[in-house]
Amino acid sequence: MLKFHPDMIHDAKRSIEPHVLKTPILHSAALSRRCDCQVYLKMECWQTCGCFKLRGITNFLHHRKEAVMETGVVTASSGNHALALAYAATKMKVPRIAIFLPENADPAKIDKIRRQGVDPILAGQTFFETFDMAQAHATKSGATYVHSHADPLVIAGQGTIGLEIMEALPDVDAVIVPVGGGGLISGIAAAIHTGASSVAVIGAEPEASPGAYLSLQKGVPCERIPLKPSVADGLAGGLSPLPFEIVHHLIDRVALAAEEDIVVAMKTFFTEEQLVVEGAASVGLAVLLSRKIKLSAKKVVLVLTGRNVSADRFLSIIASDGECA
Repeated sequence: MLKFHPDMIHDAKRSIEPHVLKTPILHSAALSRRCDCQVYLKMECWQTCGCFKLRGITNFLHHRKEAVMETGVVTASSGNHALALAYAATKMKVPRIAIFLPENADPAKIDKIRRQGVDPILAGQTFFETFDMAQAHATKSGATYVHSHADPLVIAGQGTIGLEIMEALPDVDAVIVPVGGGGLISGIAAAIHTGASSVAVIGAEPEASPGAYLSLQKGVPCERIPLKPSVADGLAGGLSPLPFEIVHHLIDRVALAAEEDIVVAMKTFFTEEQLVVEGAASVGLAVLLSRKIKLSAKKVVLVLTGRNVSADRFLSIIASDGECA
């Protein structure tokens, strides 16, 4: 298997530049007041397809084009990775695209995937069940499996976010990154620590899915962990071995967000900045607002990972008292 090296991130930047947006970093005076630090938002929620996942997918398809055009592709995802793959693979005219989603996947993401001309396979009660079914399909069909977070090319693509942050804000003190399987934070941390080791890279994840938190505690990757329902369903899963290997010594810490705090963060993004973002994109603000992380007067970047949540679900969540909707 291809080994990951930080130099791959610079190569990925060149490969994906014509195909993805260089998203802005915006200062939020309102959130800065609320959090007692200088808050900047890396607007990956404005990325094509509404999420950061297009970066890793595009880099993977660029480097594996010959294989995927012959075999087709297959993946498992809670939604955003699948949407990005459907978009990019359709654009490339990949002949066969098999996408597996959990049966309870967000209807907004299912609809967006179908609009790309791909009919997703809804299978499995949990992400792990869905993942196993997709892997079995890849083995049987010979299709190229596109891993959502544990592939070096995907991680390198996500790492381009770190390069953009450092180009725009070289004096940043901390970057807070939502963590699911670990592909995003490992890419960003590798990019940042190649040239700026003093920047704190902090993970944020829901209490319902504390894979990275447990992994750092135990010193081993905790991938198949018990999962609870969460408004941050895009972060369901544990920290995979490859991201753990890359990032365990680069992360400053991982903070856990309670469900009610994630809901408060989603409401705060909406009321203070008129932003509609997913629960998964809100965990960074959740740990800041709840003071799980204290960065008084520091310059802090929150990576807003996605906006793909249906209107009905979003309105239900922000009207709730913090329970999973």
